[in-house]
Amino acid sequence: MIRFERTSDMELVQSVMRHPKIYPHLTDDGCPPAEEFQPMDHPAIWYVLVFDADELLGLWMFVPENAVCWCVHTCLLPVAWGRAREAAVQMAVWIWTNTPCRRLVTMVPVRNRLALKLAEAAGMQRYGLNKNSFLKHGKLQDQILLGLSPTEETPCQQHR
Repeated sequence: MIRFERTSDMELVQSVMRHPKIYPHLTDDGCPPAEEFQPMDHPAIWYVLVFDADELLGLWMFVPENAVCWCVHTCLLPVAWGRAREAAVQMAVWIWTNTPCRRLVTMVPVRNRLALKLAEAAGMQRYGLNKNSFLKHGKLQDQILLGLSPTEETPCQQHR
């Protein structure tokens, strides 16, 4: 059973984000080496852990751009692979139900095909392209802009 939990345990967040199978895909050429990386600790940022029963699958980081539009960053551990799509779909419902967020957006570098497939499998739709906006291994890459909003069938809490 997939479940979600907001956390302020920055050591746990750091351990997930620094994972050698995750960190290289989260970062660009301007980021420090994994051993020096410190996740941002701010009350506006939501770090949401995802579990299958008691097994930690990873986390999502949500950064509000405004009151209702939040940018999402996915950090799923290798143990989550095979369960990632289901977790991502359920995560969106959890966000609509537990926060004032009504629009999720993300940017995926064009070469990160796995992240793009997961975002689209979770229901995110392409809405644009941010040209030459990501520097990796000394080369500029475009980023695909994706977004997701709740549907009429998706339960939402009304937040003020």
